[in-house]
Amino acid sequence: MITGIVCEFNPFHKGHKYLIDAVKKSEHDAVICCMSGNFVQRGEFAVYDKFKRAETAIENGADLVIELPTVFSTLSAEGFCRAGIQLIEATGVADRIAFGAENDSIDVLSDIADKLNDRSIQAEIANEMKSGISFPKARSNVLKSDILNYPNNILAVEYLKAASLPCFAVQRIGKGHDTDDQEYSASAIRSQLDINEISSICNCETAVLSKLRMMNVEDFKKIADVSEGLENKIEKAVREATSLDELYNLIKSKRYTHSRIRRIILRAYLGIEQIPDEAPYIRILGFNKKGKELLSKMKKTASKPIITKLKDCSEEALPFFIEECRFTDLYNLGYKKPLPCGTEQRAKIIIKQY
Repeated sequence: MITGIVCEFNPFHKGHKYLIDAVKKSEHDAVICCMSGNFVQRGEFAVYDKFKRAETAIENGADLVIELPTVFSTLSAEGFCRAGIQLIEATGVADRIAFGAENDSIDVLSDIADKLNDRSIQAEIANEMKSGISFPKARSNVLKSDILNYPNNILAVEYLKAASLPCFAVQRIGKGHDTDDQEYSASAIRSQLDINEISSICNCETAVLSKLRMMNVEDFKKIADVSEGLENKIEKAVREATSLDELYNLIKSKRYTHSRIRRIILRAYLGIEQIPDEAPYIRILGFNKKGKELLSKMKKTASKPIITKLKDCSEEALPFFIEECRFTDLYNLGYKKPLPCGTEQRAKIIIKQY
């Protein structure tokens, strides 16, 4: 059984290990991880670069790690999950999708997914939002369920909405997301990391604010997910804020959640405007012996080109890869001692001989 997992591993912890182990029951089982690159869905820099996180994943049971490109990893849950599922299914070798969730009942999660795919439900949510509340609040009001009060359930439902492959849910263990659990909560682990040892948007706060101050209303209007006049509020806040936290708080409202604002500001810093429908290729970050076998199969089954470096790109895909290189150059400013440009082009994929 070959299982696909959409992930971030920011950073990898025991809960991630538990998920991988839960789907690998025999020596014939394999796991393909579609992992966020250097920027994550929370609208932040990944604490460790994608190759280091891919290496850790392979050391802990993943067999093949492919990249979820920045333009997709910085989207809301729906776009993030859809893009990850597209890439896993594009390999042509995955048998199913697995994910961790606070509720591991596929029937319950599928029922919520079906409701959210219903146009009448979508219309009700849109109507609720007219009162000025956020999408998550409107969704909760319409569904009248607490299932989506939990972050991993939200992702699980979005995976189910997007997947054509069978899905398998694994009960999340530990205290839960955004708790003080140093073994099973990525946010708790991140809070204890030395900011001098990781990449963080906080380390290049001035660079981000400088980029934003050079933008005007029309520039902000072009950024993905900016609508309903939000560009005016952002432009005003940028002129007043002297820190990123102050900026987020000035923009935040009942309508716009903190996480949505962080993603928008990150995309503004990176210069991400239009979002393509899907990635033009499957980019390999790392693999082990079993992953190498999967790659051999994928050469016959994959519906997208498989690449490891810039030279592998077609003329059509090259601009997309070059843009990812530019994103990494900006990510490198997040270290206390910034790294030079070009690390993306010089990086070598992770290969483990076991």
